[in-house]
Amino acid sequence: MEFRFNLPRVLVTSVAAAALAVGGAAAEVAAAGPAAAKTGPVLAFTPSPDGFGGVTVGQKASQTLKLANTGGTAARAVQVALSGPAAFVITSDTCTGTSLVPGKSCTVTVQFAPSSPGTVTAALTAVSAKSTATATDPLTGTGAAAEHVYWTNYGAFPNTGTIMEANPDGTGETTIVTGQNGPYGIAVGASHIYWAADGDGTIMAANLDGTGVTTLVTGLNHPSDVAVNASHIYWTEGVAGTVTEVNLDGTGVTTLVTGQSGADGVAVDASHIYWTDAVSGTVMEANLDGTGVTTLVTGLSAPEGVAVDGSHIYWAEGAPAGGGPGTIMSANLDGTGVTTLVTGQDVPEGVAVDASHIYWVDTNINEANLDGTNPHSLISGLNFGFNGVAAGPQ
Repeated sequence: MEFRFNLPRVLVTSVAAAALAVGGAAAEVAAAGPAAAKTGPVLAFTPSPDGFGGVTVGQKASQTLKLANTGGTAARAVQVALSGPAAFVITSDTCTGTSLVPGKSCTVTVQFAPSSPGTVTAALTAVSAKSTATATDPLTGTGAAAEHVYWTNYGAFPNTGTIMEANPDGTGETTIVTGQNGPYGIAVGASHIYWAADGDGTIMAANLDGTGVTTLVTGLNHPSDVAVNASHIYWTEGVAGTVTEVNLDGTGVTTLVTGQSGADGVAVDASHIYWTDAVSGTVMEANLDGTGVTTLVTGLSAPEGVAVDGSHIYWAEGAPAGGGPGTIMSANLDGTGVTTLVTGQDVPEGVAVDASHIYWVDTNINEANLDGTNPHSLISGLNFGFNGVAAGPQ
C-alpha cells in the first residue's frame, strides 16, 4: 500500500525561504566581515613634532623623518609638501608618488639653514591622493647668531686647562670652565659647549655659561677635535686613527671611520663629516654614517683644524712643504678650488667659521673675513700652543 503525504505548498515555500534567508545572511556576514574589519590608511610622521634646535646663521642642519602607514589599506599616490619659510627645504623624498601598503614606511629629509637669528616654524604634510589619509608634522628651528667665540687653553698638566669665551670683537674675555686636563678641540651647539680633554681621554660638555660640567665619554686615546650637529657629537683620535660619534647625552658611542694616519680636525654639515689628516697631508670627507670615505685635498704638509659652511671647507696648514709660515686655506665642498686665504701664521691650529668670519688659533685668537681679507688678532696671551676655537650662540 503506498502512502503519500502532501505538505501545504505555503509551508514548503516558507521553509525554503527561511533557509535561503539564513544562508544569504551568513553569506553576507562572511563577505562583509573581513572588509568591515579593515580600516583605511593611517599616515603619521616620526618624530612629530620635530625640532632642529639652534643652528648658527649661515650653517645647515638636516633631520630625516619617517612616514608610516599604520592603517588597514594602502595609502595610494602619496604626495609630500613643505609649507613655511625658505629656511626649510626638502632635500630628499622617498615618499612622493609611492603607495604605502599597511606596515610600510618611507622617509623625507628636511634641511634647516637660517639666514637670520630667531625661531621659525614650518609644516611637513603628506596626503594620500586616492584616500582621505593625511599627516602633518610641525617643524621648528632657531637661527642662532654667533654671539660668542669660545676657545680652549690647553694649560700645563695636571688640571690647569680652561675654557674661555669672548665677544666676536675680542672684548669681554671670560674664563667659564677651569681645572681641565689638556682641553683641545671645542665645539658649540644650541645650548652646550663640548670639548675633547686630551689628558683625560674624555669628551666633556657644559652649559654655554660654563656651568654643569659633565663627562660624556671616557677611555679615549688622545681625542683631538670635536664637532656637533643637532643630534650627535663627533671627534677624532689621532693615535687610533678614527672618527667617532656619540649622542648628545653621551650614549651610543659608534666608530664611523678607521684606518686614518693622523686624524686631527673635524667638522660636520648637513650631510657629511670632514676631517684633516696631519700625517697623510689630506682633507677627508665621509657621509654622516661613515660610509663613502673620500679624499678631497692632497699634498698638504700638516693640516690641522677644519671648519665648514654652506659652500666651503676651511683649514689650518701648520707647516707648508719646504718650510715657511703657516697658512689658512679653503676649498669648495668637493675639494676643488684650493685657495690660500691668510699667510704669515706661526703654528695655526683650531679653525671655526660663522656667517661672516673665519677664526683660528695661533699664538692668538685671530679673525678674518671669509675671503681672507682683514686678518687681525682678537685675543692674545694663550697659555699653550694646543688650542681649539668655536663660534656660536651666547
